[in-house]
Amino acid sequence: MSTHPNNGTTEVIGELRQKLNDCVLPISPAQQQSLVEHLESDLLSINELTQEIMRAPVAALHICRAAGAAARKRDVDVLTLEQACSLLGTQRIAQLLKDIPTVETEQLPWAYRQLLSISEHAVSQAQGLFANRIARLWHEMSLATLLFLSPLWTLAYLKPHLFEHWERLNDGVLPDGVSRRQIADTTADGFKLVQLVAQDWWLPPWVLQGYRSLNGHRRTMVKALHVARDSAHPQEQQAQLDNDRELYRWLTQPANSALIANGIALGAHDSWYKIHTLRWQKLTALYLNIDVADAQRLTHENAVNSAHDQCVRSESDIFLPAARLLHPAPLVTKASKATNPASVANARSTAAGSTRAPDNPELWRTLCLRLSKQPESFSNLTQLLECAQSALINGLGLPASWIALSSARTHQLVIAVASGFSNKQPVAGASVGSSREGIWPKWLLSASCHDLDQRQLAVHATTLPDKVVQLSAGNAFHLTPLVHNQQLIGLIFVSTGDSQLLPAKHQQALVKTAQCLHKALLHFKQRN
Repeated sequence: MSTHPNNGTTEVIGELRQKLNDCVLPISPAQQQSLVEHLESDLLSINELTQEIMRAPVAALHICRAAGAAARKRDVDVLTLEQACSLLGTQRIAQLLKDIPTVETEQLPWAYRQLLSISEHAVSQAQGLFANRIARLWHEMSLATLLFLSPLWTLAYLKPHLFEHWERLNDGVLPDGVSRRQIADTTADGFKLVQLVAQDWWLPPWVLQGYRSLNGHRRTMVKALHVARDSAHPQEQQAQLDNDRELYRWLTQPANSALIANGIALGAHDSWYKIHTLRWQKLTALYLNIDVADAQRLTHENAVNSAHDQCVRSESDIFLPAARLLHPAPLVTKASKATNPASVANARSTAAGSTRAPDNPELWRTLCLRLSKQPESFSNLTQLLECAQSALINGLGLPASWIALSSARTHQLVIAVASGFSNKQPVAGASVGSSREGIWPKWLLSASCHDLDQRQLAVHATTLPDKVVQLSAGNAFHLTPLVHNQQLIGLIFVSTGDSQLLPAKHQQALVKTAQCLHKALLHFKQRN
């Protein structure tokens, strides 16, 4: 392998770096007017002024870039917004604010506005998580957290489609002809580009330190994430930190608060329940020396506080991660961010005889991957089962489904979760036959999936429990057993909503969903 740098990549990074440096980001006319009025008020202190500027992230960036240009000549760092304002003076700030181009909010790219919202969420996370730990450095932490993604604001403004590509990558969708290795290489180049731009803008040193961790000190950061992963054994975690002083010094640096807060905000934008968000929450727990459950609770509370602050200023098309906390883990996903929660509830209470909803293969794939590859992300059995249920209902577009598990005490198959049945038809908690005795469990074990239309129903009428037939509501349906060591541990029922069986492709997807659920159940059982 050649040790020479990739000249093509270097040229692309150089061109993008120049474009990002030359770009002048706009603010809305309302923001500009509000800031100028506050600046001209004799009653406003410098602290109150900086609080107002922090609520307009792009204005804060402009002020810090201008202050950075002055600070570079003196070879000093700009650590806080108060310091930046003092370096410039009120007259210079007033002129700078008036010179910022203005564009009506609705005319700005959605990706750009959404990324600004993520940065504001990150500030709420940093202030809520680390205020007590590093109270003396509150202002340094707040500014560095706000500006951490600022080079990416410019990228999202100039090339908003890249943000949409990132969202699809989070859902596991790779561009045609692009490998995961190529994505990893491009991401690494992106981190280098952002660090170079942050250096050009003379951003606060905490920002640069965060990007050094993602670039030059990546091995140390990965080691910290590895230690944080073993959250069930805090004494062993502490022993590993005691034995590696370099790792301990890196972990306890106050500047990591900005990196961690932005990691949580980016992760929460995609999903609260995916493994990458859990990694940041576990790193937070290790950093603060608290339980992971407490770290998760705090991140949720901070998201709600951020949403309260932003919802009065943000447009309705901006997604606030706190909205996802209203629903069980798998039910609100990337594919349903803009969906009205009321319509989701209505869809889920539709009778089994309704027509099928459109398929969502990307959502189905994401949820199945979570079941099979990230089972540790489920905090309880209900979350796990609802994830599988969502894969069937929202991913495969099936109108009705239930999942039953075998009771260890009674050896009865008891419905644990159900969806697509009317409120007048109680389903959860109902028994659908024995998992051990009689013809019924033996018949279920005889195939990976049983396909039952009216003809097959007549053939197996004496085998099927009455409750199963009743819940089919006269429609064709499929039964997929969950089996471990030749024992029936569960059963999946899906209705097609009419007299026709599912196409072969959907039947294969149903069996695959069962396999993923089986893996997740076994992992959950071993963990508990």
